[in-house]
Amino acid sequence: MAAKDIARVYASSLLELGQQHKELADIEEEIGFIADLVKENDDLRHFLASPGIPRDAKKGFMEKIFKGRISDTVLYFLMVLIDNDRQSCIVDIRDAFVVSVDDINNRKKVTVITSAGLDASMKQKLGSRLTDVFKKDVILEEEINENILGGIIIKVGDTVIDGSLAKDLKNIKTNLLNSKVRSEAAYED
Repeated sequence: MAAKDIARVYASSLLELGQQHKELADIEEEIGFIADLVKENDDLRHFLASPGIPRDAKKGFMEKIFKGRISDTVLYFLMVLIDNDRQSCIVDIRDAFVVSVDDINNRKKVTVITSAGLDASMKQKLGSRLTDVFKKDVILEEEINENILGGIIIKVGDTVIDGSLAKDLKNIKTNLLNSKVRSEAAYED
């Protein structure tokens, strides 16, 4: 089973626990905090991934760090991940969990990439239009990437809509090269 599929299974279980205990918002925050910590801390990530460190040592370490700082639900969930040797999936689990919580709350996360950023008016118009398209409250996350030169790239889940100038220029280059190859072939005949 692929890592993303495994993550969805665990995220679904965590979602069910959160709904039962009415802790979805707290769990979302806590699992996000832990996933960010693991993602950003090489030592912690290597410690958790190391096959040479016994599971009990990993569980004891995580309990020492997080007991009293996170809910028992999330702490128990971490222990289950370690028992099943799935702690390396924590970032993917968090991502899948957030998508599920967003679905429940009728939200859709959309990443917008531009070369210079959007002004408030444009952000509002784009957010409104995307809300109409998805029929959900849109959470706009803005990224700036000067390499796209102009235009906009919109990411929604695994879907990417590339309206960047860099992509257009690349397409023009490809078309010109293809037409050059065709014209050279015509001269050879």
